[in-house]
Amino acid sequence: MTRPEDFGVEGEGKRAYTYGMAKKRQRKTEPKDAVKAAAEFGIDISALKDNLKLSYSDRIRRHQIALNTVEKLRKAKLV
Repeated sequence: MTRPEDFGVEGEGKRAYTYGMAKKRQRKTEPKDAVKAAAEFGIDISALKDNLKLSYSDRIRRHQIALNTVEKLRKAKLV
């Protein structure tokens, strides 16, 4: 259970944020920070963007090919 103190709101008379309001507020800043953090961690953001340019069916097809490859490697006991 979240309390008003969890969001820096103290005492009566001040508007306490609910959990949903706090999450909504976080989402506005989270994507930019998450992308920056991912890039600093070493994740190739350009590859993600290129993948998102593909249609859903193309992404599913590529995923299925990768999954089939992993399954073949597991059967061959290489992974």
